[in-house]
Amino acid sequence: MKKRFSIAGVLVCMLLPLMYPFPAHGKVYKRIQRDGTVEYYNKNGTATNSRYKGNSNLASKFDECIEKLSSHHSVDPRLVKCIIKVESDFNPDAVSSAGAMGLMQIMQETADYYFLDNPFDPTKNIETGIRHFKSLLGYFKNDVPLSLAAYHAGIGRVKKRMSLPPIQSTIDYVNAVMRLYTGEKKDYSESAVKRLYKRIEHDGTIVIYSR
Repeated sequence: MKKRFSIAGVLVCMLLPLMYPFPAHGKVYKRIQRDGTVEYYNKNGTATNSRYKGNSNLASKFDECIEKLSSHHSVDPRLVKCIIKVESDFNPDAVSSAGAMGLMQIMQETADYYFLDNPFDPTKNIETGIRHFKSLLGYFKNDVPLSLAAYHAGIGRVKKRMSLPPIQSTIDYVNAVMRLYTGEKKDYSESAVKRLYKRIEHDGTIVIYSR
């Protein structure tokens, strides 16, 4: 999808840094890679390799913000809290080894698409994450596990098979979020979820089966 720009949009993007300066406690640094990629990072950020572990407490100081933004965009706030819990454990300065930033671990490409100028601003980060996740829910017809997989691994890897891609970190991620969300221990990987097929017999009987 091609982005459309307008003079008003450009002016807004120019003014946002002046209206919402980076917080002093979360100073953001920028470096340019050899291929020209601009990477933002935070020296106080923490890697999130073990973010799938820990307690299941979903309460945080961001509850009011999450509730408000989730309601505005018609997304279940509990699901958003589960995503944030697994993504960053409610650390607004978190940075992953892959470069994902902030509470909802926004990648730079996603930040650019939604004109997110400061990924470490909690409110902006949460709203961008919610908007992105809502778009995935729309694409996958409200299939939460598939939308979570696309949020983690990218939409291309999921729509190719219309199932969780065979990536262990993505499978672990989806299972972790869904476990928090539903309270059930279930494996959502393709090998665990049997596809159902329908066959109509000569006498009109409809048979539902799995291969």
